[in-house]
Amino acid sequence: MKVTATPFNLAAAIGKSSAAEQTRAVAREGSKVERSAAVDPVLGDAQTQLSALPEVDMARVAEMKEAISSGKIAVNLDSLTNAMQKYFQR
Repeated sequence: MKVTATPFNLAAAIGKSSAAEQTRAVAREGSKVERSAAVDPVLGDAQTQLSALPEVDMARVAEMKEAISSGKIAVNLDSLTNAMQKYFQR
């Protein structure tokens, strides 16, 4: 079986508005996550403060997407793929 290389444009893949808009729409809808009360009395204050933080910092996600698409951050796709495979093969 012969495998032929296909061109992959990372900037175009990241910059697709449909996927990005879907992510923003879900974040704006604010899917409510019920968090449990602090379990450990010693860590109670820290757990309470942590539970007040948002699950995902969408502003930071947007910054990272912009940095990747503008070329400020290079992504080694082979390394990323290998790391994902190792993680999901556990």
